Amino acid sequence: MEYNESYKTKSVGAYTESLHKFVKGTNIIERAKEKEVRVLDICFGVGLNLAVTIDEALKHNITNRIHAVSVEKDSSLINIVKNTHILMPVNGYKLLRNLLNNNIYNNFSLELYIQDAVDFIYSLNHKFDIIYFDPFSKKHNSEMWSDNMFHKLYSLLDKGGVLTTYASSKSIKESLANAGFSISSLVSLGSRYQPATKAVKL
Repeated sequence: MEYNESYKTKSVGAYTESLHKFVKGTNIIERAKEKEVRVLDICFGVGLNLAVTIDEALKHNITNRIHAVSVEKDSSLINIVKNTHILMPVNGYKLLRNLLNNNIYNNFSLELYIQDAVDFIYSLNHKFDIIYFDPFSKKHNSEMWSDNMFHKLYSLLDKGGVLTTYASSKSIKESLANAGFSISSLVSLGSRYQPATKAVKL
């Protein structure tokens, strides 16, 4: 891959990481019980964060709309998702494949854009409730972790909106705080589980 970096940490299962750092970290299911939720998914990768979100929504019988906007630079990853039927969670990926083909299914909808994430994010001007911030690391993709980027992401969230990311370095937390976010660390699942960060727009 261009960034020479794996898509999920090797210290824990990818499913566990997505569930706890993104889905539970943003309380998206609890929010969706109350109202429609708009989520900005950066970056799609192999769609795991959205597949886990959908799977949890199905388990909790969510009927309010969950609308996702996602961006991915590498179109080959989309083809992997469309053509691989053994990905877990099965139900989440089954519905996600439907969304990749049809954009809307029941109370789920998806807009997926194949382009550079930096350019895409700066072009956005509508609001979101949740941001899954899951690009490659600052070492390999520094433009995604700039102060300007975090200010832009802050502007894209509604009041009370939440951004979560797997990153937890002091410098990244400071950049998020300087953009206006209230910062906290997500609860660790154990010594093998890398810390993650929750950023709230108060």
